[in-house]
Amino acid sequence: MLALLTGVYAFAQVPRSNHVYIVAEENRSYEHIVGSSAMPYLNSLLAKGSLATQFYANQHGSLENYFWVTAGQFLTDNNSTTAVFNVDNIERHVLTNGKTFKSYAQSLPYPGYMGLFFNAYMKRHAPLSYFSDMVDSSLIKNHVSTTELAKDIADQTLPNFAFITPDGDHDMHNCGANLGACLWTADQWLKDNIGPLLASPPFQPGGDGILILWADEADLSGDNRCSATILSGCGGHIVVAMIGPQVKAGYKSITTYHHQSVLRTMLEALGTTWNFPAAANTAPDMREFFVGNGSPGIVPTGVIKVLAPTSTTVTGPSVRAVADATAANPITAMRIYVNFVSVITVNSNHLDTTLSLAKGTYSVIFQAWDSKGNVYKNPMTLTVQ
Repeated sequence: MLALLTGVYAFAQVPRSNHVYIVAEENRSYEHIVGSSAMPYLNSLLAKGSLATQFYANQHGSLENYFWVTAGQFLTDNNSTTAVFNVDNIERHVLTNGKTFKSYAQSLPYPGYMGLFFNAYMKRHAPLSYFSDMVDSSLIKNHVSTTELAKDIADQTLPNFAFITPDGDHDMHNCGANLGACLWTADQWLKDNIGPLLASPPFQPGGDGILILWADEADLSGDNRCSATILSGCGGHIVVAMIGPQVKAGYKSITTYHHQSVLRTMLEALGTTWNFPAAANTAPDMREFFVGNGSPGIVPTGVIKVLAPTSTTVTGPSVRAVADATAANPITAMRIYVNFVSVITVNSNHLDTTLSLAKGTYSVIFQAWDSKGNVYKNPMTLTVQ
């Protein structure tokens, strides 16, 4: 039997993903955002995903925190620097893992723009454009406007990882005296630009999309709160949340986190297993946010054995699909997704059906649930001749 036909895919860890995206917001404390009537869309996302209720920025200063979440360390407090940094960072790991990345920045005038400002664009809010892995190669052309995000969503050509940056007029940075209007504007930007991303195939049932809503720091005017683990010098209490098919819905974590935990979690999802950048190497990941994960150290195990098809290339259009699922807890349901769309569900540990598939290549996921809510998956790429 082919090795691919036996799968152990329990999510007692950060699940692997080919679609990890982080969108940045600016300079607002946790209490200004969570439950705010001025941000109904963002709060609807928080209800659908998992929220870190005890997340604290590493320090104050924009670029400082953007480097913490992409390189796991302090690099500079000069927010006007034009320096290029040759340090371990998320770009390097994405490339080593054989994956792709882009920097989407609203109001960027053209791909690869390296200026500090253009209208409301601020380079210090687009951290990927500082690292040598991107700057010193043709990959600098992957630093593009968010208009390209809309195009890549429509064309289904999204990269594996992206850092998404609204400009200063839409990320709560340039608020002035009217905070409510500023929050509303940021919320509408998320609805118009992140809404289509969440409607794309990777974020549908059976998909592997992970979206991280991330704030760099709290209000500069006075929120210097720190966590129980770091007692001084922090950047306040902020909102960090995750959305996606593999993320727990309506979950609220009380674990203390800082930016390096987001970096570690993104890299684990993208395939890095050791030697994380700087502080991310010893930071806890955020595996508790994902379906099937309970208390730390409790690892649910299960197996989905696919009995048919027995090859990754088959003759269509009728393709028989058979699988059995076993786990420590009773299996309560099984399902098949074809190109991230559910095609059949059975309330059993045995599934036997026939799929009608035209010629082409398909993503096929066999998925099972046990009585404790743990999720098991066995994915395959199937070519129909």
